[in-house]
Amino acid sequence: MSETTNNKIHIVNIVVFCILLLAGGVASLAMKKEKVSVMENRTLASFPEYSDSMLWSGKYFRKINEYYADNFPLRDQWMSVSNKFRNIIGFKSSEITIYGGVDNPEANEKPDTLVDKINDGPLPDDGAVGEKKKGVFVFKSRAFEMFGGGPGIGKTYADVINSYNQLLSPQGIQVYNLIIPVALEFELTEKYAKMQKPNRPAIENIYNSEDANIKKVWAIDSIRQHRNEYIYFNTDHHWTSLGAYYAYKAFCVQAGLTPVNIDTVAFKVKPSFLGSLYRLTRDPSLEKNPDSVRYFLFKDSVSFYIGSNQIGSWSKSKMYGEGAKGSNSYSVFLQGDLPIVKMEKQHKNGRKIAIVKESYGNAFAPFLINNYEKVIVVDQRYYTGDFIKMLKAEGINELLFINNIFAAHTPFHINKIKGLKK
Repeated sequence: MSETTNNKIHIVNIVVFCILLLAGGVASLAMKKEKVSVMENRTLASFPEYSDSMLWSGKYFRKINEYYADNFPLRDQWMSVSNKFRNIIGFKSSEITIYGGVDNPEANEKPDTLVDKINDGPLPDDGAVGEKKKGVFVFKSRAFEMFGGGPGIGKTYADVINSYNQLLSPQGIQVYNLIIPVALEFELTEKYAKMQKPNRPAIENIYNSEDANIKKVWAIDSIRQHRNEYIYFNTDHHWTSLGAYYAYKAFCVQAGLTPVNIDTVAFKVKPSFLGSLYRLTRDPSLEKNPDSVRYFLFKDSVSFYIGSNQIGSWSKSKMYGEGAKGSNSYSVFLQGDLPIVKMEKQHKNGRKIAIVKESYGNAFAPFLINNYEKVIVVDQRYYTGDFIKMLKAEGINELLFINNIFAAHTPFHINKIKGLKK
């Protein structure tokens, strides 16, 4: 090839590169900017406001860099291609695929079990191979958190529940406790039996450490009977409304209630839900196995209110966040993680319950409107009002603490529950 031809090729390459660079810059400025990334379920960076202090500290240009990193053209499409490429080059062994792991953010009476412990433990090995990815176990095109909490922290949780019982029981308030097992409890095969600590002994440790007059709900036994049903999401760490329903039925046994028959209840479905564990792992097998979120439309006339830290201050609203969609579909329940909400129905029976929960409780709480004239739901993470005074003002006579097994073994959640009692 002659030198002249070679120079022409270099010039063409430079021109093409400059054109692409210019086109990308113009597109970046001209295209509509999204405020939220659906793929990552987070707010994208906005262009920073100028200030002298920001400029001289260097933060101003770093913020600009973050803005352009979050707003380049076709960002989600490029990220999808990048994630698929990273999945291809993951380091694999014959049994487990190991990726760069990170800590997963979001852990004195004999138990009166509802059922005999049939199939209590790992399932027989069926040859299926799992993958451990970013602190998550990916198995059979589903993703699972792995529980590892110890008995000491479980007893600390029990002590906090006891403190509420000792304060409120003399006032005529019945206290319940319901610990929700993790999905992997029902899906592990013998091959991966050591992947997590068994949930039932951990729950038993908590219940045995609680006061005798606290009513313990053995949801794990009720759920286990339906382990082959769609009780937990494939791509998200939460349970489905069906899993919550089986826990509700176990609660009704302890509370002396007749559970509603969901076969007679109308419902709606939000399709194409790729949840938190998909967003964490970007595993392609999860992307091909999306979830759907079903929520029930109970016939009884229900009034729904959003509260505040000010006692007696309620604003009327709707029980379901119908606008929730995509990666936020689980937020349809109770409109997401609001600090405090209230549900009331016209038919009175004298039973008024408060629920202290984290996000698992959102799918559970609506079922109780079939049995109580008033249901108040408090998110232990966000409510900062006078909880005890609120219970008295609303005439509450029953109190349920409902937490997933991770929350019941996590100091953050335990301290938040304790902090409600000022």
